[in-house]
Amino acid sequence: MNKKWILGILLCLFMVVGETTAVHAQSASAIFQEVNQFRSNNGLAPFEYSNALAAAAQNQANFMAANTVFSSHTGAGGSTPQSRAAAAGYVGRVTENIVGGTGMTAARGLVWWVSSPVHYNTLITSRYQEAGTGFASNGTDNFYVLVVGQPSDAPPQNVVDDSPEPLYITPITLAQPAEDGSIVHVVQEGQALWSLAAHYEVTLSDLLLFNSLPPNAIVQPGDRITIRLADGAAPPPPPPPPPKHTRLEGQSLWSIAVQYNVKLGEILWLNSMAEDIVLQPGELVRVRLAPDEAPPPTPTPILYHAVRSEQTLWEIALTYGLTLDQLLAFNNIDQNTIIQPGDQLLVRQAEPTPLPTLPPTDTPPPATLNPTQTPTSASTAVSASLSQTSNFVATPNAPVETAAPATTEEAGPTVVSIITILLVGLLVVGVLAVVVLRSELF
Repeated sequence: MNKKWILGILLCLFMVVGETTAVHAQSASAIFQEVNQFRSNNGLAPFEYSNALAAAAQNQANFMAANTVFSSHTGAGGSTPQSRAAAAGYVGRVTENIVGGTGMTAARGLVWWVSSPVHYNTLITSRYQEAGTGFASNGTDNFYVLVVGQPSDAPPQNVVDDSPEPLYITPITLAQPAEDGSIVHVVQEGQALWSLAAHYEVTLSDLLLFNSLPPNAIVQPGDRITIRLADGAAPPPPPPPPPKHTRLEGQSLWSIAVQYNVKLGEILWLNSMAEDIVLQPGELVRVRLAPDEAPPPTPTPILYHAVRSEQTLWEIALTYGLTLDQLLAFNNIDQNTIIQPGDQLLVRQAEPTPLPTLPPTDTPPPATLNPTQTPTSASTAVSASLSQTSNFVATPNAPVETAAPATTEEAGPTVVSIITILLVGLLVVGVLAVVVLRSELF
């Protein structure tokens, strides 16, 4: 064979392999970005990218595409999500989401995970900080794998895989819009509301609203489900939210709080629950108060939180309604600080201690001069002072009273008395002087 032909064939193969690798990387990156954008939209910290978890996810995606396997998370050689992560060099606990289907895209893959309660829990988890994604295709079906993990200093022991079952999306016949623009789907065997929401790429909450159904509604084959309202039709009024929620398999308090748009702390308060409580399927969880229901007693605010196994700084901050920066500032630590079970973290600033109130004394306040009252002369002030002294001497055991400054009306009689005394004195002196002169003359 001509060397030029061989070189051309090798070049074509290299280009095809390179293009395929680039497409896979782009698709794996796309699903990773979709997941983190979803977390950010829901007020959660984005996953940190892990090369080891991405390698584990890619290995499983390749295996599923090559073998068209959807029955479990078991991979090549009987591997599990935990063993694949360990083989890729990751030390810590992991869990895995998988979705695949004909012509599946990253955006639709996320829709399926969001619509499925058990896969939804993986998206909103606060137990895991890191993640990696993989993508593979067999030419018809596309496969996406998300592996999330929480690093640790030592490999976890006796780990039970809690990864939700893989989703393989078989195509369904979509109902066509009617003349008025409405879409009504007739439920077939094996279909559920969440799967219809994913197929039609609408939110599950809209399906529940359009059909006046409760959150845990179950549909049967033959049921007619309104997917889209007629053009210009107003949606029915939303039903009043139920005060209680029945916990389903795979649901956590976190996912229930997100579903009902309430804070985790509020659910803990309404149910008088501890943060680490373990719920069983079928248990009732109060999500809001009924209109005529009295609230439970307000618990004493917690100052310190005792760190539990596998908890993260992000999870603790979210639990107490703090930002990560606030939690770090309260404890004078940085985000790279390694926390251990039993550590005490300050989660609320203590109220300042009020200053002691001094007891009142028996000393009366100093007398103040009313700005509308002005002494008329120095004699008025002297008279007032003498009056104070005489009062004190006459009644030594009586409490000291502060004399009010003399007013203009009070000063008048005092001045007249002094003038009268002076005039009388002068008259007496005059009379005496006349007597003396007359005695000298005669």
